[in-house]
Amino acid sequence: MLKVKEIEEELKKLGFYETWRKYSKLIPKEGREIPVGKGKEHPVISTILKIREVLLDMGFTELILPIMIDVHEVYKQYGPEAPVILDRIYYLAGIPRPDIGLDKEKEEIVKKEIGSIDIKELKAVLRDYRKGKTSADELIEDMKRRLKVGDKEAIKLLEMFEPFFNLKPEPSSLTLRSHMTGAWFQAISEVLEYRDPPLFLFSIDWVFRREQREDESHLRNYHSASIVIVDENLSEEYAKKITKEIIERLGFKDIEIRTRTDTARYYALNREWEVYVDFKGKRYEIATGGFYNPISLARYGIPYLVYNLGIGVERLAQIIYGEEDIRRLVYCHRFFKPSDEEIASMLKPIEEPKTEWGKALESVLIKKIEENKDRVGPFKELIYEDRKVRVYLYEPDKGKKLVGPAAFNKIYVINGEVISSVEDEKGVYVGRYVDFVVKRFATQIERGEHGWIRARWAGGPSDINLFIPEKLLKWMMENKKKVDIIGPIFIDLIVERKDLSP
Repeated sequence: MLKVKEIEEELKKLGFYETWRKYSKLIPKEGREIPVGKGKEHPVISTILKIREVLLDMGFTELILPIMIDVHEVYKQYGPEAPVILDRIYYLAGIPRPDIGLDKEKEEIVKKEIGSIDIKELKAVLRDYRKGKTSADELIEDMKRRLKVGDKEAIKLLEMFEPFFNLKPEPSSLTLRSHMTGAWFQAISEVLEYRDPPLFLFSIDWVFRREQREDESHLRNYHSASIVIVDENLSEEYAKKITKEIIERLGFKDIEIRTRTDTARYYALNREWEVYVDFKGKRYEIATGGFYNPISLARYGIPYLVYNLGIGVERLAQIIYGEEDIRRLVYCHRFFKPSDEEIASMLKPIEEPKTEWGKALESVLIKKIEENKDRVGPFKELIYEDRKVRVYLYEPDKGKKLVGPAAFNKIYVINGEVISSVEDEKGVYVGRYVDFVVKRFATQIERGEHGWIRARWAGGPSDINLFIPEKLLKWMMENKKKVDIIGPIFIDLIVERKDLSP
């Protein structure tokens, strides 16, 4: 584990390069096996794959559309509404690349800090960067090669000329796509150069909106599943029919299509619709669709009718996964909400045997305890012997059974809680008290412990050898989830070591 505070202190004392070099050496060259087993998919990506499968099955062709849209395209599509639309769009900016002057004083500082260096070549390196001949991610390598310096010196030069690089961005005419339509007009125009209608196209990708805030129903970037149908024989009836077909194939019923009262200017007048489905007893908008404005189409030289439908992927996923807050759905890493299966996978034995000998001993112990669980004491019976040890089941008290009443309790995870029961429950099964206890017994014997080994009353998980991660416990406490591991176990063993140590 990295010592974060130590690294921060070293950075202040040694500087970036020396600290970077020192702590990079801590990364081992070998170790850890490739993980096995199935991972956990993200609900939004899962929903994207579901939509994609439906559209491909219906005959749509998938495209990748540009994310960067020139502001002039917005004017072509929206007409007089463009200035209002631009208010919610992100403009892209870049760092200007001014020339840099190296006076004598600066040259002396460079020579003092770096050593003997070709100042003319340094100026040429910076000039090439300013002119765009060298990209930002190539600059350090270019410095090292042309100035014949190492990593340390190249990084030092970057620090010395920080004002040259640390400049304020200047906006360009490029914007981040705020709606998929921003890219569809140009794409349709390009496809029509080589193909005739009908065209059935779709793209699922990011859109970016300059929202004033993010809340339970608004994000500044999200996914849109967008389709276009290009054909001279399109009709309103057909458009609504195919919209319902898509939404039904995604698993929804009782679909409502409403005409939008205020038509977006890139759609034909009164030819834009909103699509609603049920979500927790309310009507919830998941898509909008409509016919593109003939004026906008004409500006791109498109002579055919075009129907567009845009499905909000995150909104669809909200319904599928029953999540009211879109932030919890999308940024689930910020909001720890483990499933019962995930919690069960986190519950591990504190100790368990490491050798094949210890694992074999564990199997014997479990079997013999199960066979003798109702046997009444007092007794001491040999159940295992080899060249290393003898192991006895032991019950010293008259009239008492070998194991306590809770020893065979079953542990389950149900609705985020860790509970135990003698009955079979509808939850994620973890194991029995005795399973975890015996792992500890086998581990103790494996490392050479002997004499009277026993388990008594369980007052919590550690008493049965069950480990619950601290961060999981924190979440459980914050969400008032209980851990119910308690009860009498009372299992006793006598272990005798022979001359040969295990």
